[in-house]
Amino acid sequence: MDFRSLLSFIFFFIFVAPITAQLASIYSDVSRRNDCASWSSWGPCVWPDAKQKRSYIQQLTPVCQSHWFFKFLSVRYESALDSFFAYFQSLLLDGRPCGMCSYRQSCGFGGRQKCHLSPFEIPGGRSIVPFFVSEKICNRRDLRGIDQSMSCALDYDKLMENGGECKLWPTPKVDLSAVEPSFRAQLESLSWYSCVSDWATDKPSPFGAARSTRVCRCCCFPFRPNPKTLKCEHIPGAPEAPGEEQLEEDETERRSREWK
Repeated sequence: MDFRSLLSFIFFFIFVAPITAQLASIYSDVSRRNDCASWSSWGPCVWPDAKQKRSYIQQLTPVCQSHWFFKFLSVRYESALDSFFAYFQSLLLDGRPCGMCSYRQSCGFGGRQKCHLSPFEIPGGRSIVPFFVSEKICNRRDLRGIDQSMSCALDYDKLMENGGECKLWPTPKVDLSAVEPSFRAQLESLSWYSCVSDWATDKPSPFGAARSTRVCRCCCFPFRPNPKTLKCEHIPGAPEAPGEEQLEEDETERRSREWK
């Protein structure tokens, strides 16, 4: 795989990774392989937090920030990534993780493959894939009790500005000036989310009755919102998100405890 192909993969990572199944999960072996001398501990669940206002890269562990894959992102495309992260955060009506969009990472180091170094820095080269970055979707324990299986409530009016009901992407609100023009069409054609429109009712206040407003309920691929429960459910035929099997085991265990 040449450098141009790497750029194609990186573009998918930039715009799909923060809020959907990770690029390394799609194009690379996501298991923590023994080709590396060691793997970092699992990092925090990445999410566009309006309070802390930390970028995607800043939320990674220092070990992953120094890994070749994320260093490449940071140096070449961090401005585009930050713009996308800020855009998604501006749409959220609730700041908590939701929509099956939050993931955590672990990065490989050393070993015979020199996992932390760029393939272009190693004498004789190395295959770009795998990236030696492993990811998994965050569960309740990772998120300190938050259940991110509920679809995200997004601003209906802001999404209408993109030219359609609950149209999340593409959007002129994300600055793609750092991205080579030949790849922008690929980015703009990505289908990384699934949304339905819904009504949200505010609680009555001393100053008036409850008010209903339109919202968009969205989930990240490979999930879609159930129109009745608004919970994210796996899209039939779509590949599993990394770590999804653990979510199912956790849910079975939780229900078992409730019955006792």
